[in-house]
Formats: sequence, C-alpha cells, structure tokens
Amino acid sequence: MRTVLVLMIAGWLTTASSWVAAELPRLALPLGDELFQLELVDDPVSRQQGLMGRGSLDTNGGMLFDFPAGTRPAIWMRNMLISLDLLFVDDQGQLVQIFEQVPPCQAMPCPIYRAEQPLRFVIELAAGSAERLGLQPGAQLELGELTLRPAPPQ
Repeated sequence: MRTVLVLMIAGWLTTASSWVAAELPRLALPLGDELFQLELVDDPVSRQQGLMGRGSLDTNGGMLFDFPAGTRPAIWMRNMLISLDLLFVDDQGQLVQIFEQVPPCQAMPCPIYRAEQPLRFVIELAAGSAERLGLQPGAQLELGELTLRPAPPQ
C-alpha cells in the first residue's frame, strides 16, 4: 500500500509540474546566436514555483521572471533538481549580473543569489549556457515588447 501511495504521489507531482509548465506563456528570445523559448512568469505564485521539481531543461529553454518595479530579486535553489545559470537583467534589457553553474540546494539554509540593485528580470537557463553563449555583464539583450509593457503589480 505504501509503495502504491508513493507512486501515486510521484505521478501526481510529475503531472502537476508538467501541467504548470504547459500553462505558462512562452516567448522567443535571442541570446547570443541562439533563439530560446522561455516560459514567462510574472505573478507571485508562478515566480515562487519557478523551475522547482523539474528534472531537466531543454538546451534552448528556460524561464524569464518579470518582477514588479523596485524589486531586488533574490533566487534560491531549494527543491531544485538541476543546476542553472541566473541572468539578472534591468528594465531596458541590459545584462547586469550573472551567477553561473548554480547548483541545487542540498540542505538548509540554502544560499541566496541576490541582485546588487533593483532589477526587473531574471532569466534562468541550463547551467553552462551563459559561457556557451559568451554572455557578459553589460550585454544588451533583445527583450522586444517586454520592455515596453508595464512591470507587474506588487
């Protein structure tokens, strides 16, 4: 009985994680010489969930977090299964700060990866992507219409 219950819970979590990912809007974003398909999260619940529980991430996939104006984003890797590169981007699309090869948190307390200043966006990519793409702080990212729309509310 215990094994069945564990398998049912594991199946439900996998299905729920897939369902959440399928429901998020996606946007195509050029980074380096490659086109990425990023899931857009711009509300508190989806930002809190992020990529938690995902066992893999496509080479050209990721997540773009859109934060309210004046936010100093802070990311932790609790409940993460994969390592990530974290790109901190201002409201004009300038890459301000990069945390590369950030591993999942193995035990509390988890390290916090915090922006040095208020920023609007954080992009999470598969670990090694920033180096592969040659991304450096100061680079201008093409965020298109995203920079023209208002930041999400508090």
